Amino acid sequence: MIFELEIIRWLQSFRTDFLDWLFQSFTIFGEEVILICILGFIYWCYDKKIGEMLGLTVFISLGVNSLLKLIVMRPRPFMADGTIANIRPDTAGGYSFPSGHTQTASTIYFSLYYFIKKRWLLIVAIVITTLVALSRMYLGVHYLTDVLTGAALGILISFIFSKLLQKNVNLKKIYYALLVLVVLSFIGITTYNYIQNLSNSVIDAHQFYFDTEDIAKMLGILTGFIIAIFYEKKYVNFENHTDWKKNIIRFVIGLAIILFIRYALKYIFGIIVDEETLTFGQGFQGILAILFDYIRYLAMLFVGIGLYPKLFKRLKI
Repeated sequence: MIFELEIIRWLQSFRTDFLDWLFQSFTIFGEEVILICILGFIYWCYDKKIGEMLGLTVFISLGVNSLLKLIVMRPRPFMADGTIANIRPDTAGGYSFPSGHTQTASTIYFSLYYFIKKRWLLIVAIVITTLVALSRMYLGVHYLTDVLTGAALGILISFIFSKLLQKNVNLKKIYYALLVLVVLSFIGITTYNYIQNLSNSVIDAHQFYFDTEDIAKMLGILTGFIIAIFYEKKYVNFENHTDWKKNIIRFVIGLAIILFIRYALKYIFGIIVDEETLTFGQGFQGILAILFDYIRYLAMLFVGIGLYPKLFKRLKI
């Protein structure tokens, strides 16, 4: 670990305002908004089947990442060493290993290469994954082993699922099994973390939320995605087209709806319980905060993948 801290110190020794801005720009390619943009464009505008396969692959990868973070519980570099700056605090929640941004980037861009099979996408995947990995270390939020593991897991998962999903497999059975597993995992992990943070019958609600937040969001995403796919296939069954003007409208409206749900529900739920002020003895509030995160991300996926496409015929887009 010492040599990994030295690498981060060396990277940060070149700090300038421009480099801070540059590496914060690189790290965006592994963030939630970019994932929403790419998945939304592929699913609504390019190829629904590829969008479905991409979504399933990426969301399972994110679930694996969150589970590993919960198991390993590795503190971030700036937490372990006060000489390391946390340059972008808003992307440094939860634990360190493996890097979520790097794994997200490698899964998204390598999956695009495997599913669409364009050579230039492989170059894009390698370049973006490398830049995101470097940015996470420069920003002081991940170790070298974090980003290497995240990149490797993303590439491995995208490769495995590209082979599996492009075969004639029964996706319906996979979805049913996965839905049961996800719901049971949410209940089980939440219960386990709650018990782990009990001391003399008093819960450390802040630590409980810190330990459970990421996995609750990822399981909410998977739940919402699976339910949305079932709903869309049964009640909507929209089709892609090549009218680029209508596709732009599809994309812009869809992106606006999802982001509105994300921030509107965060605001509404925040009025009921503020996760940032959770403290000892607030067990009920802690559970509510976790449940709200799960519901919020479930709603984003269900509306975006399942409900929103119903508007395509009505709006003639």
